Amino acid sequence: SCNGISDAGMQAFAASSFFPKLSSLNVSCNGIRNAGMQALAASSFFPNLSTLCVCDNRIGIAGMQALAASSFFPNLTSLDVSRSWIGIAGMQALAASSFFP
Repeated sequence: SCNGISDAGMQAFAASSFFPKLSSLNVSCNGIRNAGMQALAASSFFPNLSTLCVCDNRIGIAGMQALAASSFFPNLTSLDVSRSWIGIAGMQALAASSFFP
């Protein structure tokens, strides 16, 4: 966490197929915005991810809507978005998603 990953780093990470067994990812406090979250949400390379911490980033509604619409995280059971900018609409998108238990 707090490594300055930003959207560009998250986009590069999301495009990488080198971590198929990754089960936990903490990218808190990295300046990630909607583009970074949208890239992760569109990636099919992390099917075993069960824990995702994206707290203290600047992810907004569009980023959360992308994650909520993604079917690529069937094992995700823990999501920390605290101190992000997802707003009520982002939470509603997650709550209404059929892809998350």
